Amino acid sequence: MSARPLWLRVYLTGERRIERLVQDLHGVWDGVWLGTLTPEQLGVLDRAYYDGEGMYRTETYNRRGLFEWERRIVDSHFLNGGRIAVLGAGGGREVLALLATGYDVQGFEPNAELVAVGAQLTMADGHGSRVSFSPRDGWSAPAESFDGVLVGWGAYMLIPYREARVALLRQASVATRGDGVVAVSFFTMQGDRRPFHIAYRVARLVRRLLGRPAPLMGDALVPNFAHHFTRSQVVEELTAAGLELVEWGTTPGGYGWVVARRAVANKGASGE
Repeated sequence: MSARPLWLRVYLTGERRIERLVQDLHGVWDGVWLGTLTPEQLGVLDRAYYDGEGMYRTETYNRRGLFEWERRIVDSHFLNGGRIAVLGAGGGREVLALLATGYDVQGFEPNAELVAVGAQLTMADGHGSRVSFSPRDGWSAPAESFDGVLVGWGAYMLIPYREARVALLRQASVATRGDGVVAVSFFTMQGDRRPFHIAYRVARLVRRLLGRPAPLMGDALVPNFAHHFTRSQVVEELTAAGLELVEWGTTPGGYGWVVARRAVANKGASGE
């Protein structure tokens, strides 16, 4: 291979360094906002993002059915024809697909516009309103019980604090009476983690100055908040909620999912 001319080496080297500089600046920018924004402000940002994404309100999208990996989870781990709660149900995609295959489903969604879409679509199919409004980070059906809980695509990673995510998992497990499964999906940390490290360090400094809880490595703005998980982080949060990992999987594009159920020790402790 012939030697590259000087001008080409200079150009390619400059391109790589400029790209790295842009990534670093973006990490700093994200870190400042991750450190500054309150959970309430992150909720406003999340609503603004989904209000601007018209795809999630279309009938075409919400009638596309389950993704392949979602179908695999349902077929392998959920009680056939059982009662399922879908958290972060959006415009009803998962709810509609599960209803069509014989499950008794109730969806919960914090975005009012998406609730209206989902409720309208399930009513059009003769199932009544099966998507209702819920708090962004909490469980909205404390008195109801389910055979399984499916946290709708990505909803878990949109919760900005670990403690709130763990509380949601614990409530979901209680809703299954400790016998059902809880399925969760999320972004995973892949490739170059340098931007995550920069955002984490900047956000940690800002929150320390503001007297707020520290961020976690993997917190990001894309542009709404979305935590990108490592496997160890997911397992740690499951364990903190009294759950044990049943199955872990990843899909192309940096997506991950887990299926969990209440840990055996916790079942014994509760007298079950």
